[in-house]
Amino acid sequence: MSSGRTGSASPAPPAITCLVCGETAFDPLYATLLRCNSCGFVTADMASADIDPYALYGPGYFSGEEYIDYLGDKQVIQRNARRWLGIVRKYVPQGRLVELGSAYGFFLELAQRFFDVLGYDVSEEGVRHANDVLRVRARNEDFITDTEPAAGSVDVVAMWDVIEHLETPDRFVERSAELLREGGYLFLTTGDIESWLARRQRERWRLIHPPTHLHYFSPSSIGNLLRRVGFEVERISYPGYSRSIEQILYGLFRLGRAGEPGPVYRGLSKLLPQKMGVYVNTRDIMLVVARKTAQARSDA
Repeated sequence: MSSGRTGSASPAPPAITCLVCGETAFDPLYATLLRCNSCGFVTADMASADIDPYALYGPGYFSGEEYIDYLGDKQVIQRNARRWLGIVRKYVPQGRLVELGSAYGFFLELAQRFFDVLGYDVSEEGVRHANDVLRVRARNEDFITDTEPAAGSVDVVAMWDVIEHLETPDRFVERSAELLREGGYLFLTTGDIESWLARRQRERWRLIHPPTHLHYFSPSSIGNLLRRVGFEVERISYPGYSRSIEQILYGLFRLGRAGEPGPVYRGLSKLLPQKMGVYVNTRDIMLVVARKTAQARSDA
């Protein structure tokens, strides 16, 4: 029976394949999120979006979009980096380290005391700062296709609050497994969609903001993804973070909101020391430690 409309029908949206288990059946969760019927992995419904990471993570991302003043918060950001580095060195005291999403090189600057470091980031400005100002090696290249690190030559791969940003995180994990020597370690932090706070706040959870955050893991789904390519998860913990008061206020009152800031924000900004760091643990961000125990998949 004809619908009475003329012209060609709109093409069906492309099917989404779960990057954890490979199934294609998803149900709406909330906001723009979809949950895999088979394994519970959660992803943003961005099938029709045209995402250009080089534009998305330009200079504005670090100064007024996601962060109000990333460079100015270096001291506070490096408090977190020192914690991560301390955890890394409990497993691997020294060697060769690759960081994905190295931004302006703050972690690499600390890690170079103990490791031969190399960073990757899509931010051209961040990579320039790492190379020219901090004098650490960083590349504005495609980590998946870059040929510089030889397979099996890396001791540590680190992804600090990065995996949720990647369109194809499974490919980055596979590439990490390829580069790591057997017994090498992958360290990552990411939000836990099954944490108490995430389940309570649902669509209001602060970490739900596509297109920068595309994927939402739980201990189960991140573990399944890592095991699929030859990692054994050794530890999942819930660390706190240091944030500047300026960034905390920005996230509470301005991030993602149009218009001029209200009187509460303006008043607190005048009263409180903006660059002072505050340690907070909401137990909704997990730190995952995984060891490579087998060769990466042959089709990686």
